[in-house]
Amino acid sequence: MASQAKQPSNPLQPFNLPLSLLRHGSGLIGFGLLFGFVVPLTPYPRLGLTAHIQFAVEGTMVVAAGALLNSKPFRTAAGEASDKRVVDYLAPWQRKIVYYGMTGIWVTLLSEAANAWWGTQWVLPIAHAAAGLTGSGPAQVWMERVVSVAHYPFAMLLATVVSKTLTILDIESGR
Repeated sequence: MASQAKQPSNPLQPFNLPLSLLRHGSGLIGFGLLFGFVVPLTPYPRLGLTAHIQFAVEGTMVVAAGALLNSKPFRTAAGEASDKRVVDYLAPWQRKIVYYGMTGIWVTLLSEAANAWWGTQWVLPIAHAAAGLTGSGPAQVWMERVVSVAHYPFAMLLATVVSKTLTILDIESGR
């Protein structure tokens, strides 16, 4: 039996990172679609609707990032044709930031789904008001802290990922 070359299963490898992001993004979209059936059953359906929409939107962003990282720029900054994918321009530590920044969205969005039962306000005051909640709301302090911890660190990672991706695209376009 001929032995096949075994490819590493580490999602942080450059040839697997885009595929991993496509899988996570598709999972986010799928979970968001399924969560849509639960929205009417929650105590705060407007917060549930916010989570449902965010799953679809953020999942689409992760799918787009995976597709972008897998794409090849038309030309390099020097003007010659490029055979490298965008992901190949990232250092290993940058791939880790992209991977954890994009997949960490699960934590944030699951906390938003839980918020459809909790009604927190510290991190999402506009959504809290749109849900018809006034004052301090029904959420306990630990619930507010869970939502805060699930949002702030991953927001910083995500901002880093997006700014790095835009920098790579700017360099590749020759600007």
